Amino acid sequence: MLVTRPQLPAYDPIQLVGQVLSIDNGICTVHCDGANWHCTRALSCLVEPQIGDEVLISGPDRDRVFLLAIIARPENTTVTLSVTGDMAIRSEAGAVSVHSAKLTHIHSDQAVKLTAPSHEQENDSAIMKIGQMNYLGKKLDAVVGSTDFFSNVIGLMSDSFKSVARLCFRHVKEVDHVRAQTIDYEAEKLTRVHGGYTTLTAQEVMKINGDQIHMS
Repeated sequence: MLVTRPQLPAYDPIQLVGQVLSIDNGICTVHCDGANWHCTRALSCLVEPQIGDEVLISGPDRDRVFLLAIIARPENTTVTLSVTGDMAIRSEAGAVSVHSAKLTHIHSDQAVKLTAPSHEQENDSAIMKIGQMNYLGKKLDAVVGSTDFFSNVIGLMSDSFKSVARLCFRHVKEVDHVRAQTIDYEAEKLTRVHGGYTTLTAQEVMKINGDQIHMS
């Protein structure tokens, strides 16, 4: 029994090298061998073409020609990787590294989100300019050599506040208000309260106690 094989259609494949003359709404006009070819960028070609690029175009026939690759471009020109739609870069079993000799710039028109079990960042110096920042976490440990805060208003709210220092200096130019249910100050050696006018008052009982009391 004879088996008749289906006859494959005849193709006239195109594969040429040319120069990009113009780009209009994703359609590239490429000049090859004295003729202009109109083609779209293949999905596998991530490098965004520019006018003047030397490119490779290919296709099964004249009506289906695609720009496959950017072969050459003048030096000192930015190379842009671009796609239409969402894009994901994934390593199934290895690491992903991004390195640049000069500046690395990450920009988004909407938001940037980092998600990982742990985050580590190391810099010799850093500058952060944030319009508004909210931090939410369970615990924060910071170890720094020196810390300076400059602000118009600083507000602190806590159930418990603890401060330990070897030396503490506080200078208030105008008014210092303290409101508490109980105030307890204790010094091992000397306690000094001085002012141009000093007033000590008590609503119920005032007690002054000491081995010696000097009043002048």
